[in-house]
Amino acid sequence: MKRIEFWRRGQVGERFLASLTYSNNVLMDHYSPDYRGSRWWVAALLTAVFIVFLPPAMGADLDRVLVIVDDGVITQSDLEFRLVQHVVDLQSTGQSIPAKDELERQVVRELVQDQVLLHRAQAQGIRVDEALVDNAVVSMAKRNRLSIDGLRREVERRGMPFTRYREGLREQLLIRELVSSEVTRYIEVSDVEIDEFLSSQKKPAVNHEAQLDLSHILISVPAAVSVAERETRESLAIDILHRVESGMPFDEAARQFSQGPHASKGGNLGLLPVSQLPELLVAAVEGLAPGDLSSVVESAGGFHIVRLNVRAQAGQQLVRQYRVRHILRAPNAVSNLSIVRARLIQVRDRILAGADFSTMVRLHSEHLPSRSSGGDLGWVGPGDVVPEFEAVLKELVPGQVSLPSQTRFGLHLIEITDERLHDVAGKRLRAQARSAIRSRKIDERYEAWLNELIDRAFIEYRSPRFQAQ
Repeated sequence: MKRIEFWRRGQVGERFLASLTYSNNVLMDHYSPDYRGSRWWVAALLTAVFIVFLPPAMGADLDRVLVIVDDGVITQSDLEFRLVQHVVDLQSTGQSIPAKDELERQVVRELVQDQVLLHRAQAQGIRVDEALVDNAVVSMAKRNRLSIDGLRREVERRGMPFTRYREGLREQLLIRELVSSEVTRYIEVSDVEIDEFLSSQKKPAVNHEAQLDLSHILISVPAAVSVAERETRESLAIDILHRVESGMPFDEAARQFSQGPHASKGGNLGLLPVSQLPELLVAAVEGLAPGDLSSVVESAGGFHIVRLNVRAQAGQQLVRQYRVRHILRAPNAVSNLSIVRARLIQVRDRILAGADFSTMVRLHSEHLPSRSSGGDLGWVGPGDVVPEFEAVLKELVPGQVSLPSQTRFGLHLIEITDERLHDVAGKRLRAQARSAIRSRKIDERYEAWLNELIDRAFIEYRSPRFQAQ
């Protein structure tokens, strides 16, 4: 179960964010155990957000082989690059950093499992379209407030060839598709299982813990920085706070200035139980009313500004819901998956160029229940749609149209037209039960599946430090 728990570190991974934290459940596991169980892979992808913080080139002497995995190898430089990503991630959320030996062993396990999963994806013939990799690169550039060329220059300045950076994104997309196709896609939960689960609970299986919806701006401070530079960054954080207090929208300030992984979402961390939030952020909003701003708060990772959006008291059942519309097309004997994807990309391009979404629905969508209403699916919350569809919602902001996204029903173009926090009361009880059961099933199936793959793989540890794993 090491892999799932490690990737659940979150994204401030998505994730985010990047959606984005990585404590074991912080800030990525926004809504339910189901989300955590089916979205572990986002965190691995979104650690790439922090590539701009990588140190300068570390030298060819670091490329000694640490582990052989089948016909591939893991080198010292692979370890060092991934270590820096995780350290920056932990610092950005004010979390403590494990001892070096412990963190190295953890990262090596992750790298080994990556290799095993990538080999499986290759054996299964899984491919990732160039368009998806391009979109991931664009997302990373936006999250770091850089152009594509700017991202390339920054990556290369830090010592990583851009082709390697891009290949890392491709590999995580491959792993995501592999796990979706072999694990999460086939997990089902019946009403009977939900009834049995609820009847077995001595108390309602709902979260009675207080919840907070926060927005966050981070001005990061690297570990090795001068006192003068730290003071400069503190002054920037104070100036940003004054701007917001003077009327600048918080989400605009977050997108423009924040170096946290949720910047592209206006700094919004989502509605989370207090226990899943960093103590630093909880303390910053203590005593505040919804809409109030914290002062500038300092941590080892930098300077933070926090806004309290919603404070849900214990017992309230608030969830984030999205008003969604979509266009669905399914492959058939005449049009295979590649052809359908290409057609939907053309439809998306027309929408981005100004074509009416509802018109495109009537012309192209094969989902009859929603076609007459312009593709509208109504308000959608956690557990209301299949996991693959829900995963896409987590990456969109209102008004954004997704790339063609695959579920068991076909390929979708998805748009969020609005979002809200909604009290679902009793309905939430069954949804949480469904999510808990699904999460457990995913964990069990994933653990057995991954262990089987690892047992069949040839793994040789060449460094004494890791041979005891």
